[in-house]
Amino acid sequence: MTQINILELAKQGDVNAIHTLMSQWLNSPSITPKVSLKQDCLQIALESAEVPEQSLVPIIRDGLIDLGIECTKKVKIYGRETGEDFPDWQQEFELAAQPNSPLSTSQVESTTTIANTSADSQLSIQQPYFFESLFGAVAGTAGAVGSATVQVGQAVAGTAMEIGGAAVSGTVQTGQAVAEVAMGIGGAALQATQTAGQVLTIVGNNPPLQLAIKSLNQDWLNPLIQQVDVVKAEVAVRKLQQEYPNAKPAEIAHHLMLEKAVLAGGSGLVSSLAPGQAAAMFVVDWAATSALSVELVYQIAAAYGMNLKSSERKAEAVAIFGLGVGGKTAVKAGLGLLRNMPVAGAVIGASSNAVMIYALGYAACQFYEAKQNPLTLEATLVDAQLESEKYLEAAISQEKIMDQILVHVVLAGNPNKSWEKILPELQAANLSPSSIDAIACNIKSPQSLEKLLEQINSDFAVPLMIQCRKIAHLDGVITPAEAQVIETIKKKLNRNLVAVK
Repeated sequence: MTQINILELAKQGDVNAIHTLMSQWLNSPSITPKVSLKQDCLQIALESAEVPEQSLVPIIRDGLIDLGIECTKKVKIYGRETGEDFPDWQQEFELAAQPNSPLSTSQVESTTTIANTSADSQLSIQQPYFFESLFGAVAGTAGAVGSATVQVGQAVAGTAMEIGGAAVSGTVQTGQAVAEVAMGIGGAALQATQTAGQVLTIVGNNPPLQLAIKSLNQDWLNPLIQQVDVVKAEVAVRKLQQEYPNAKPAEIAHHLMLEKAVLAGGSGLVSSLAPGQAAAMFVVDWAATSALSVELVYQIAAAYGMNLKSSERKAEAVAIFGLGVGGKTAVKAGLGLLRNMPVAGAVIGASSNAVMIYALGYAACQFYEAKQNPLTLEATLVDAQLESEKYLEAAISQEKIMDQILVHVVLAGNPNKSWEKILPELQAANLSPSSIDAIACNIKSPQSLEKLLEQINSDFAVPLMIQCRKIAHLDGVITPAEAQVIETIKKKLNRNLVAVK
């Protein structure tokens, strides 16, 4: 077949001819392109022993635009290792784009790569927009933040790449470590007394907030506060502020919250505490989550221009924990460990994990917004506590939906199980009482996966997708049923996140 014939066939949408041209453009025997045409979308998978570089995308895009394919307007390009079921990255663009122009935000639906924490694979997911997030929706109603929209950015993806161990290397990584430092090593008991006095001064005459703070077990919280690397925390914030020079403090905080949610999703799974492998994937390490949460509070303080080396930050951190997760509502979110001394290897439900991160981030913003006017701080904290409770209730509703979606993933890979059979395992896996109640109430006629996905907010889509991938990769093999469920989740979440643009 002549080159002219190949070009003509490719222009008409012949996938074999497009494959031939693709091989010529790439000029790399080590990369195998796979081409398919679905409806009006041309899908191209690039496979290699090592993950193909995304720098190949402009080469393919320019070639396709010059070719002028008549039957398609949209192109999706995936890069993955040979033999992998899921891509490591994904890019999408319109063929109407001009040659040699950079890929714009409007042309690329999904370019951020989020690392899967239980396998050496990654998932691309559209970056949530600020005011379509739960944080933005609640904060916007409360009037606490501005109206500009900000995307998550590459900071989330870059940091998430380190989840294999380095990302949390500076934090407490095991429940045993928390138990040891909480014994009073290094004068922690004296420090706790001093901090308690400072906290009472900050919150003033606010009995509900004082009660919430007192409900926390500070024997484990204060040592974690002492261990925050303030230099590292400030550097991370300054980097974000340089990347987004026009972003307001609350918007920078939203970046940080999403980043921590990604990190916390892979923080030290302790599977030995659950009776079944499936249920084990519903939990993450409590100690690592707590350390990340404390660091988040400090980073948000830096976003609001606070000096992280000041002793006031320690008392403020305790106050923010009380404000965000110290009330009775926190127990409904599976955060009961906040009131008790965590045992070595303690775990928290994966969805509760996300609730804790977001609730503390929101509370920190509420606190530092109030702190901008010291004369009205005490009065403003009363309203801030009400707003934090409202946020936590909204987050708990997301938690219940997330856990039901995770059950769908588990059952897809365990055809011998049912909703009734898996419930005891979930109860032992430290799921929140509200999630257990929701699953139990719907156990005879559970909501469909599609209906549940319609209710997921963009913020919670990120940790949800990570956890779904961890469950599917548990035994190292993704079954057709699991692949179908994961694909349904991925498509739905990507659609939801693209729709908020």
